Amino acid sequence: MTTQQLECFIRVADKLNFTKAAQEMFLTTPTVTHHIKSLEEELGAALFIRTPKMVQLTDAGAEFYGDAKDILNRINLSSKKIANVVSQSLSYIRIGCTSNAELKALKPALKELRKCMPDIYPMLFLRDYSRLKTMFESGHIDIMLVTKDMIENTDCTFKPIKNMKSYALISDDYNKTTEDNKDLHSMSAISFDDLKGHCLLLLNQRLIPFTQGNLLQEKLVLHSQDNYHFICENSQTSELLAQCGYGIAILPEFCIDTPLDNCRILPITDQREIQYGIAYNKTRSTKDTKKICNILISNLKPQ
Repeated sequence: MTTQQLECFIRVADKLNFTKAAQEMFLTTPTVTHHIKSLEEELGAALFIRTPKMVQLTDAGAEFYGDAKDILNRINLSSKKIANVVSQSLSYIRIGCTSNAELKALKPALKELRKCMPDIYPMLFLRDYSRLKTMFESGHIDIMLVTKDMIENTDCTFKPIKNMKSYALISDDYNKTTEDNKDLHSMSAISFDDLKGHCLLLLNQRLIPFTQGNLLQEKLVLHSQDNYHFICENSQTSELLAQCGYGIAILPEFCIDTPLDNCRILPITDQREIQYGIAYNKTRSTKDTKKICNILISNLKPQ
């Protein structure tokens, strides 16, 4: 595949219009169409659904979108990196995480990294767990913010930061009570018995993996047998729907973007704490990687 094919794909995906994408790139519409068809043939998958009235990404196209942007960014960075390395001896550390809350939590750590190691520039990747783990195992990122469960059977070093729990997010406007008529808003913690009869807003499991024997996951499975669950594609959607009163969101601590307006955050009693921290590859790590990890661990402030 060529950079021109990738640029055409990204422009069409952003505009959902071949003609507008072609105009932005100063190309003809048939040229853009040709590049997209060539890319689809090479990948062996249709990237767009095209009708006379609309253009829409296929599931494969949506999945490929982030990868295409990463490839182009890496190409652009590589050329700049060569020039920078020659002139300033700059280097990069690639950090992956799964939620916006984690990005916010990185702020004090990255400020300290800038002070201690000004020649190291962070490249941040926000991806779902399954894609992030693939990038980590293939060497496309150096460091991951993860729970210990996430890196089971992975050849890496895990440095714990803290033990974390999952929480229930309940809107102040959510006026349903428990089955035994207890007011949810008066509680300091909540159990799955209290959640009977309530719609739960959950993350897709590819975003938050659970190992077998995880107590919280077992409780969620049992709850789903008699109650409605709504699966959300990201933590922001789950938080928004909870704030609007569509149900009760169940989120791990590292996914909760605090503070949340008009919303109570209650710990769930039926669970075990999970270890949360930083992972880096044993074989690919350098002295700089380990030093950076120590700076992140000392300054990372989970929400």
